Amino acid sequence: MRTATKDQIRTELKELSARVYAATGLKGRLGENDTVNFSVCEGKPENVKDAIHFWQVDDLGPDELNPGVEKLREYFKANGWTGIGEKRDAAKVDLEVWARNPENTAAVWAQAFSPKNRVIFRVSTPCFQVLDA
Repeated sequence: MRTATKDQIRTELKELSARVYAATGLKGRLGENDTVNFSVCEGKPENVKDAIHFWQVDDLGPDELNPGVEKLREYFKANGWTGIGEKRDAAKVDLEVWARNPENTAAVWAQAFSPKNRVIFRVSTPCFQVLDA
C-alpha cells in the first residue's frame, strides 16, 4: 500500500485535475470547488484513507459536452491509462468515461451533464497510508 502525506495527495490530485481539464479542451467556467476530501477506507485503520477531488466545468454549449469527454477518453488511451470504460445514457445522450493512471495511484471519472450544460469530474486515489507531515 502506498504511503503519502495528505499534502502530497492533495497536490497530486489537483495537478492531475489540471491535466484532465487541459485534455478535454473545454473552455467553460471552471467550478469553484478546490477541496480534496479524505475519508477512512472501509474496514481499515484511521490512518488508511482515500481522497477525492470533485470539480466541474459549467456554462458549456450542448455541442461541447460529449466532445470534451471524448477528448478525455482519447487522452486516456494515448497515455497508457487502464480500465478505460464508457457509458452513454441513451435517454439524455450524455457520455461518461473513467480510467486509472498507469501508476495505479489515481482514477478519473467524467460525465457530460446536459440538463445543466456542465461536465463533472471525480479525480480520486485508492486507499493509502497517511504519513504525518
